[in-house]
Amino acid sequence: MLLLLKFLHPYLMFSNLAAWGLAQNLEGLGLFHSINDLPLQVGNDVIYPWNLSPTHGVNGLSGLMTILLLPIALLNIRAGFYLNRCMGWISLFFWISPGAFSLMGYVPDFTSFGPDVFRFGSDFTGSVSSAAANLLISMVAGWSIIMLFSALWKKNTFKNAYDHIWYVLGLIAALYYVTDSGLPSYKEDLSEAGERTTLIMQHYRNGEQNLEDLCKEPDVINQVPDLCSLAPEMRWSLQDSFASKDILRARIDLPDWVTRVAYDRGIGKQIETFNALACSAHAFRGNCEVVPIEMDLNGVDYKTPGAFLTPAYAQRLLRLHESMQKADSRIKDIEQGHNTRYFVFLMLAFVAGGKLANTSRSMVSHDTVRPRSWLLSGIRFIVHNTLLVIKFLTAALVLPLLQRLVQRVKWHTARIKNRTPKSAAEHAASSGKG
Repeated sequence: MLLLLKFLHPYLMFSNLAAWGLAQNLEGLGLFHSINDLPLQVGNDVIYPWNLSPTHGVNGLSGLMTILLLPIALLNIRAGFYLNRCMGWISLFFWISPGAFSLMGYVPDFTSFGPDVFRFGSDFTGSVSSAAANLLISMVAGWSIIMLFSALWKKNTFKNAYDHIWYVLGLIAALYYVTDSGLPSYKEDLSEAGERTTLIMQHYRNGEQNLEDLCKEPDVINQVPDLCSLAPEMRWSLQDSFASKDILRARIDLPDWVTRVAYDRGIGKQIETFNALACSAHAFRGNCEVVPIEMDLNGVDYKTPGAFLTPAYAQRLLRLHESMQKADSRIKDIEQGHNTRYFVFLMLAFVAGGKLANTSRSMVSHDTVRPRSWLLSGIRFIVHNTLLVIKFLTAALVLPLLQRLVQRVKWHTARIKNRTPKSAAEHAASSGKG
């Protein structure tokens, strides 16, 4: 068992290297957590908390890749022997040599080629070494499968048909990789909307401070009670608003007070009253300020001081937030597209392996159509040897038993025949005496 594990060690390490690349790009597509998160029993319920260590999921993918290597190796060796005997022995040496060298103590250090970091989220495709490992697996699988599949036709017939698929996929891949995704423009739109949102929030923060100071006055709170009731909610929501990044701000809903200020007509009238009270010559004067001219929405506010922004700016906040959500959604789709390209790349590697198979087949002068199937040969071997075993058992066990049975029947028959004349003679003698 120890020798077997030592023989399989390089294949396990190579599969682990390839699994890191697959895990990183599955994470980019949002699929990695389904295989990485561990179940947790909480009472009668089972939950799946977010596992911040990718080891569990990577080990699962590593085991799957190791299992897949076995049929790929068999197909590759079979395809090599179909091409010619020399190529078959080369393929066999290619697959056996890592395990043989491992038994002799020479094991390549695949861990040094592994990724330095695993990043949760999208827009990171992993290390080059992991991509190269998956590229090699895909190309070898494509070469082997297409080599054996193409053997069902003459080489020129299949090659010409396959070229149609190859060229079309090549053009589609070129279009997919060359077309500009527009990522910089969407990031610029998100940043610009974030700056405008921050500028408006700063003025609403000044308005919240005015509410906190002036709503202590009975005359003010009696005239604008609903507006004053927004001060605690505004103070709580504005504390972390400026520390948030644009992407995080786009993914968090705006506080409820923004919608109320934007569309509640009663609060809109109280804002007018509050600005009139705070920016007049009364005893309770607030901190009134004008908005920057680039922020002005009606052409008046940049020269008219106010203590609290009008509902038009809250409506502007809602539109900016909607714009930020759309930009963030497009950025997320584009970044996930980078991880999708990884799997498109592996698919193209498989197709390229098929193209190489056609080229390899064209280099052979004597081509064979429909090579002898190893599967059918194996079935014939098993059936043939099974019949031989049955024949041997029949000759060694059944025939002697039949011979003994026949001899015993003959013996009983002879005994019965011998007893019949003797019984007749005894009967005649007894009759004479009488």
